[in-house]
Amino acid sequence: MPDPNSITVFFLAFLPRFTDPSRGLPWAQIVLLGSVFVLATILVFGSVSLLAGKLGGWLTRSTHAQLILNGVAGLVFTGLAIRLLLVEVYSGPVSRP
Repeated sequence: MPDPNSITVFFLAFLPRFTDPSRGLPWAQIVLLGSVFVLATILVFGSVSLLAGKLGGWLTRSTHAQLILNGVAGLVFTGLAIRLLLVEVYSGPVSRP
């Protein structure tokens, strides 16, 4: 988890660039921008988590989907194994201390 102090420093360095003193109090604009960021984060991550929950539930119930996912995972692992073999063959053995 990120350090809360580093997040605070980031926002204090980032948000003032978007304030305009002619439009009101800069600190109020920073609070408003931070609030908009928090709201957008809640909406986006909330939507992603709800979608992931629904999709995960469907994937666990669907035998066909599980077969497809297992096949894709098998292809990925096979591809990684072939790549590892080719790197070993064409670059020679890796010297280990």
